[in-house]
Amino acid sequence: MNNLIIDNIKFLTKLNKILKYFIVIFIGSLLLTISARFKIDIPPVPITLQTLVVLVFALTVGWRLAVATFSFYLFQGFIGLPVMASPPYGGPMYFVGPTAGYLLGMLSASFLVGYFAEKNYDKNYYMTLFILIIGSIIIFIPGILWLGFWYNILSGNAASLDISESFSKAITNGLLLYKFTEPVKIALAATITPLIWSYLKK
Repeated sequence: MNNLIIDNIKFLTKLNKILKYFIVIFIGSLLLTISARFKIDIPPVPITLQTLVVLVFALTVGWRLAVATFSFYLFQGFIGLPVMASPPYGGPMYFVGPTAGYLLGMLSASFLVGYFAEKNYDKNYYMTLFILIIGSIIIFIPGILWLGFWYNILSGNAASLDISESFSKAITNGLLLYKFTEPVKIALAATITPLIWSYLKK
């Protein structure tokens, strides 16, 4: 049995490698777009299902396809396709908005989680849980750092905030806001791939 879930899906194993990669990247970017729209719209950073999809997808396909897929998703957003979570849903200016750091974090987490999946860390719950916690930390660090900068320099009330107030708001609205939702998503993601492996081994 191959290391990655994607390499054990029968209809994909029968395809030409380039066609297989094209299909996976297309489906992955579509899932990222859909998951961005399943949200609790709390400004400036909405709560979405996107982090769950990023983590599970990386576990499923490995780092190369995960990074390629998320890069393609970012490219779609950059050229103005409405794939992102918040208005204006795309365009270059979205990448200096409050969620820009989380996008960088998700790209980085795609690499790390996918890399560890290739090293068989996705075969049992506790190993999977460990790499997903690390992946989530990697998402939130640049997310909070950029959000603090955005509050201090680019937000509508930037002139009234000093640096400590800006980063305090970033921690409150960019981390503590997720204190209940992210653990649930991590636990769910850590359950999904071991269950799939159990099914594939039958």
